Amino acid sequence: MIKEFNQTCEKLNHILGVSVKFPNPKKKTLKAAAVYNFIVGASLLAAGIVFSSKACAAAGGISVLSSVVLRKESKNICAIW
Repeated sequence: MIKEFNQTCEKLNHILGVSVKFPNPKKKTLKAAAVYNFIVGASLLAAGIVFSSKACAAAGGISVLSSVVLRKESKNICAIW
């Protein structure tokens, strides 16, 4: 997914005539981001349940889902690069 995003942005950069480079994160970086996202998401989700805050619980749920996507992307990164 990251590779496809970078390719799309490169095409857009070429069309617009600008030069913006996006980073290609390493597998270790993606795994660390996934762990941190999960910790923050689980904390927000728990706080949302304890304090009856739907917004906090929703943000926590989105963060946990994001960590799952990052973890999956970190597993696929070796196959792509």
